Amino acid sequence: MNELEMVSKMLHKADPSDTVVREGRRRLQNAQARPRRRGFVWLTGGMGLMAAAAAAVAVVVTTSGTPAAVTTGSPDGTPHSASAVPAQLSSTQILLAAASTAQNRPGSGTYWHVKADHSVRAGKKTLPTKSSESWVRRDGQAWVPSDEGDTVYEAKGPKTFFLADNRVSFSQIEQLPTDPEALKAWIADKVDNGDGDADPAAREWFVANSLVSLLGDLPASPEVRAAAFRALATIPIVKSIGTMKDGLGRAGDGLQISDLGVDLKVIIDPATSLVLGSSYRSGKDGKIYKEGTTTVRVSEWTDTLPPVVPEPERTGPARG
Repeated sequence: MNELEMVSKMLHKADPSDTVVREGRRRLQNAQARPRRRGFVWLTGGMGLMAAAAAAVAVVVTTSGTPAAVTTGSPDGTPHSASAVPAQLSSTQILLAAASTAQNRPGSGTYWHVKADHSVRAGKKTLPTKSSESWVRRDGQAWVPSDEGDTVYEAKGPKTFFLADNRVSFSQIEQLPTDPEALKAWIADKVDNGDGDADPAAREWFVANSLVSLLGDLPASPEVRAAAFRALATIPIVKSIGTMKDGLGRAGDGLQISDLGVDLKVIIDPATSLVLGSSYRSGKDGKIYKEGTTTVRVSEWTDTLPPVVPEPERTGPARG
């Protein structure tokens, strides 16, 4: 299956097996064009919200020079340049302020509810914008939208999340370190698969993008979210790029993580510390291989589940 087909189906397929994920990871790392400096980065659709989306978008990074300047775009394809907006705060100031806000936000509820819109462009082909949404209970049971208005049905199998190239459960997320350095070390060990196999030149990328994924997708506690922001504040490739707007026109503090031919931009709401959205672009020698955006509409704990209906009969891949 080529990359476009994989992304097209990512919101409608069951999670890939751990064996498939690890083998794909190793193959991507071996696809080098520059022997001295190579790596690959998991980018979760900019912040993929369903487990399948989180595992689907893998970008091979092979660069022979400084990444070209890029602009980001809204989900409707309209480009905008974040670099044209002067940064008023440093990335460290933004992230430490977000950490303080995150630590004081509510972190409990019956269901972890996330809804997001995703757009992807690969080469000259642009895929239709897709939406993902789920309500996940702490025991891993998930519900996803049905086709009958504002109702949901029970998804098959326990819901898991992806973090640092690994499948993690609710209980594992609850046990993540609350110290920034310990959290970075935990992630670095996971992306190495415990055996140091990640390219050292890309390890900083792995850690930074895993922290972004944690903040945008996972039901982490306020203390863990605060630690993730503080950990990001210590990573040199994370830069402030001023105020940005997401696909819904909401303004927030823009952060950029650029290295190894991949440019990732993240928008954080300073009032809530929530991730509003993200965009990414990968390429080499001025050629864009792939780009996409994610707009996070909802990311919250809730005690309310929409009315539940039976799972629909389908002839194609099951949802959820």
